[in-house]
Amino acid sequence: MWKSILYIIGGLGALIAGGSFFVDGASGIARSLGVSESVIGLTLVAGGTSLPELATSIVAALKKNPEIAIGNVIGSNLFNIFFVLGCSASVTPLHLTGITNFDLWVLVGSGILLWLFGLFFAKRTITHIEGSIMILCYISYTALLIYSL
Repeated sequence: MWKSILYIIGGLGALIAGGSFFVDGASGIARSLGVSESVIGLTLVAGGTSLPELATSIVAALKKNPEIAIGNVIGSNLFNIFFVLGCSASVTPLHLTGITNFDLWVLVGSGILLWLFGLFFAKRTITHIEGSIMILCYISYTALLIYSL
């Protein structure tokens, strides 16, 4: 039991340090290239802070635990949207400067796409093709953000 607790604490510490190094480095490179703060937040910081979810979900999928993979992603997003933004806005008002209506529509569209893929097409299964479509959607969204600079 103590060994598991130590692994969790050590893993969380390494996660925080690694995430901080990744975000700081990526943000520094992006700023030096003249990329806007909103694009940094929507791509590099979002990717850097989501790498733990990616690792957890891939490991869960490989171990045949799809509930952990899906729950991890959905739970993390709900936590970020409701709790993290709620706590941040409770401290100081958050202005949506730099975040466009297009970004918000992509957010809504991603939720709808997940719902459609998970509920209608393959009996509550996200298939390889649907997963590939999701990856292409993200790549397209990121390319649009970078292209619009």
